[in-house]
Amino acid sequence: MVTSCGDDETPTPTPTSADTSTPTPTPTPTSTAPIAFSVTQDFAASSANTNAIVGFFTPDGSTSEVFSSAARVNGTAVIELDTTPDTASFGFPDIATLLVFAAADFVSVSATERRYARGDEALTLFLPATHIMRVTYDLDDQAFTRDNVAGTLRSRRSSLFFNPVTTTDDITAALTYTGTAEAFGGAPGVTPSGILTVTATNLVVTPGATATAADTVTITIEIFETVNNVSTRVATLVMTDDVTTNGTFFGDIDDNTFGLDGEFAGSLAGPNREEAFLVFSVTDDDPADADNRRFVGSWIGAR
Repeated sequence: MVTSCGDDETPTPTPTSADTSTPTPTPTPTSTAPIAFSVTQDFAASSANTNAIVGFFTPDGSTSEVFSSAARVNGTAVIELDTTPDTASFGFPDIATLLVFAAADFVSVSATERRYARGDEALTLFLPATHIMRVTYDLDDQAFTRDNVAGTLRSRRSSLFFNPVTTTDDITAALTYTGTAEAFGGAPGVTPSGILTVTATNLVVTPGATATAADTVTITIEIFETVNNVSTRVATLVMTDDVTTNGTFFGDIDDNTFGLDGEFAGSLAGPNREEAFLVFSVTDDDPADADNRRFVGSWIGAR
């Protein structure tokens, strides 16, 4: 479920927040045929329920940017890269019009990243693996009012695109995936941007005791706030649940140590389960208190 930020004034488009008690649909690619994701060659892809959005607020007259809002966003995102002529098109669930960046907006390309920018907008195609791509759309300098304070908003929308698992072979030995995580959040209107660091254990798929028993996925992600070179842990997210026959998984997160509840959803990726990813969202588990901490993030890895 997607709702508004709840702030005084909303730009268009605006960051959104989500009720994490609402079950999250599992990620869904649009095609079972493998897509050759690339930052230099033509391709097109779409994916559902793999999206997130985060916003950062800077009061007028200040240079101190703070976290404003973040959420998972269900719905379908699309990405298409055409190299002749150079055009990158991105669609996100809460943006009605397809965003198109042309050759004049091209900034740079490397082995894993292609970037476009114009004015206050930027589009980045990031290829951390073979079968998974992250696309981010950044929009800066949006007029915004938070808690009766005027300022500007910087928002980032991100979507993950992936090739689904096509093998039907039974998992008979543990699959271990090594990767990296990212997270955004904190206390809205309070936590400075750029102070979060994230560590994660390997994501492990453990086969069921029998061929018909469910396989399980397990990973732990820890989030730290780093201020003046001192890191303080603010979340320990233990995620474990069954893996469906098509490689997707989802479950609840209950961080009793730091008072956070939420959900995660992800999928194994690639025809032979070569890679994996997940997205997560947690919030303060006591709606009656004044603590509105929220963290949203993702993890991508390969074996």
